[in-house]
Amino acid sequence: MTAPISAPHGRRFLSAARAVVLAAALAACKQGPPPLGPPIDAVALLEQVEKAHAEPQTLSASGKASVDAPQNGGRYQIQLVVRRPASLRIAALDPLGNPAALLVADGGRFALLDLRNNVFFRGPSTPQNLSRLIPEPLRDEELVSLFLGAMPHLPNARPVEAHRAGDGSMLRLVAGDATQDVFLGADLRVNQVRRFRRGELWWEVALDDFDDASGQQMPRRLRLSAPADKIQVEVQLKERVWGKPTSPAAFQLTPPKGAKIEDVE
Repeated sequence: MTAPISAPHGRRFLSAARAVVLAAALAACKQGPPPLGPPIDAVALLEQVEKAHAEPQTLSASGKASVDAPQNGGRYQIQLVVRRPASLRIAALDPLGNPAALLVADGGRFALLDLRNNVFFRGPSTPQNLSRLIPEPLRDEELVSLFLGAMPHLPNARPVEAHRAGDGSMLRLVAGDATQDVFLGADLRVNQVRRFRRGELWWEVALDDFDDASGQQMPRRLRLSAPADKIQVEVQLKERVWGKPTSPAAFQLTPPKGAKIEDVE
């Protein structure tokens, strides 16, 4: 017969067992990238991904954004229009559905009309200026690519590594001190992108809720995390229309009469 466990030893035993169960549960809850399998041809995989995501050229949608950040945090409805390679139009709406702010980016230029304060900002289309509406460290062309479900472009990058990952694959690109890992589904849809700078995670975006019935590999939900900047953003899209021509006027914005104009760098 097994000797009974004394009370102090029994408590320690149960505490240790609970700790093991809790650690296992926490590990199960973490949703990291799948483990890597056998290597594959990185150059060939990059060509396949670029070909798979060459279309569509445009997207318009409505949706909502949830932002947790030191500045410009909150939840609000949005209206979105994008056109490759780097044209953006994002309207943020107030609770009554009226425009509260309107941002456009096109040809490397940016403008933001803050209707609440009647201020018009204009300048280069940098991540810092684009963050005046929705905080994020991405360039305009990177945002357009992700909304369209494509891999964001890393300038001067070269494919250096690729492996099987679960049912799909992982592709690694390197440019200087920047590294980009792209996790792909079996059908080459982009599920996750992780950008590193000098070995540290800079930002990552998870794409999901794909509409398989449409035949397009575009997400209806994007989740962005930039740990160093303490930024968490989730965008959910609906009523999407893609591949339709957009008017050039959609990406132009002029200051209304009486607005305060601020030129920003």
